[in-house]
Amino acid sequence: MEFFKQYLKIINYAMMGLVFSFASFYLLSNAYHYLEIRKDLILDFNSQPLVKNLDQKVEKINENLSSFSIDNYHGDISVNQVQLIYFNLKSCVESFQNETIQSMRDKNKITIIDVYNLRESYENTILSSCIVNNLYWLTTINPDTFPSPYLLNNQDMIQLYINTLLDETTYLKKDLLNNSSYFYNTSIASSSVKDNTRDGFYEVMGAYNKAISFVEFISDWFNSEFGGQI
Repeated sequence: MEFFKQYLKIINYAMMGLVFSFASFYLLSNAYHYLEIRKDLILDFNSQPLVKNLDQKVEKINENLSSFSIDNYHGDISVNQVQLIYFNLKSCVESFQNETIQSMRDKNKITIIDVYNLRESYENTILSSCIVNNLYWLTTINPDTFPSPYLLNNQDMIQLYINTLLDETTYLKKDLLNNSSYFYNTSIASSSVKDNTRDGFYEVMGAYNKAISFVEFISDWFNSEFGGQI
């Protein structure tokens, strides 16, 4: 009986040793992971060409909307519809100045977590709030109630462009998951983390620019059809 007690003790000690070793390895790997994902890319957000281009387009859209005066409108499209388009575009352009973008403007270093937050704001604020909620109706306009030859003639292109924007967020998310140690404990080198941070940043900001280009396209139409008379 004493033999079996000693044998069980040895097994218990061995199990405790294995558990302790595993826990220590897990803690150390997570400590390394914690440091890895905070490897930053020295990058002044405001000076980046993609950010400057975004800001220029935001300014252009606001200029296109600045002539709005409903009291002077006498066109074929109903006053309520014209006013709704204005507010839709206004809401859209404001979404490109969301909290995440504004927080980035004070940074001169970007981490992979910043890239992840930018992608989240693109999906939740730009695509959901702007493209889907405010502009998706352009793909289903009725010529009897919305007699705008220009938009009607470009409806297929608008549908294709919007679908492209909506599909792109899936690609961005998959790419970020596959190429970022933010999600997985890996032995990825610091240089690779910085490369992924840089590439992810340009991908996400490129998506921002594609979306703002579409909003600018609609605002150009709005200005050409109603500018100076509404």
